[in-house]
Amino acid sequence: MGTLFSDTLMRLRKTAGFPTAYRFYHDNGGAPVLQLSYRKYLMMEQGRILPVIGRLQKLFFALRLPPKTPPANELVLAWLKTMAGEEAFKGIIEPVLSAKAEASGLSPLHKALERSLSENKSYVTPDQFMVILSSLETYKCNLTMNNDTGVWTAADIAKAVGIKKPAAEKSLKALAKAGLLKEVKKGFYKSRLAGTMVEYPNLSTLEPALRDKMKGYLKKLEESGTPEWASKGIIRADALDLRGLFPLMHMNIAAAQTYAVTKKTDKTAFFYIIGKIVRLWDF
Repeated sequence: MGTLFSDTLMRLRKTAGFPTAYRFYHDNGGAPVLQLSYRKYLMMEQGRILPVIGRLQKLFFALRLPPKTPPANELVLAWLKTMAGEEAFKGIIEPVLSAKAEASGLSPLHKALERSLSENKSYVTPDQFMVILSSLETYKCNLTMNNDTGVWTAADIAKAVGIKKPAAEKSLKALAKAGLLKEVKKGFYKSRLAGTMVEYPNLSTLEPALRDKMKGYLKKLEESGTPEWASKGIIRADALDLRGLFPLMHMNIAAAQTYAVTKKTDKTAFFYIIGKIVRLWDF
């Protein structure tokens, strides 16, 4: 029999695009990342155990929930209510809480889009991501292959990405060994993830060196590109209240996936879609 926490955890896991507990656990890197066994995670979803409170942040990252946002608050409140019991929660804990889970602010359209996209997600494991980040050439090869359903050779990818053929060949072999590509016949590769919305590990779960490498790759890509459009604004807002905007921004960025294609046309190109909220100074 489930609990409020286990029911909330399963719902958020499915919303994030993980159809099963097994996929959620292993696609997020398993024990090294979540710091618990698969058996214990399964017992959480079955309502048999509650995680220690310090484990909740690991679950936030695995569920792709920024801490202190409404969905993350909802999981914390479900944990508190399950831990204390409904009656004790209302009588003891709820009166002293200053922050409660609130509506995510997503419109019905955004919620429908969220459900649609969650059914077409592919998650890259931390081990696979380490292979992708092994070199800028491998990163660019993976990015290109993930956005095309065709069959590629090292010569094809070298020309498309602008790298040398030996580097392309090395990258394709590494990506195939990691399970991200399929070698349909000797020297010919096809993406296993093309046509899906690819989700990478949360950067907060990675080693600092890997985070820096990823940021460096993105900076190089951005600097090499040509701006197509931008919109900016500066506002004064309460930092906690503003976190309610995060899920909405996330869905607006994710909505770009609805424009993604896997076949080349006269006007196709790669576009880097960026969304940022930057704290300037306290005021």
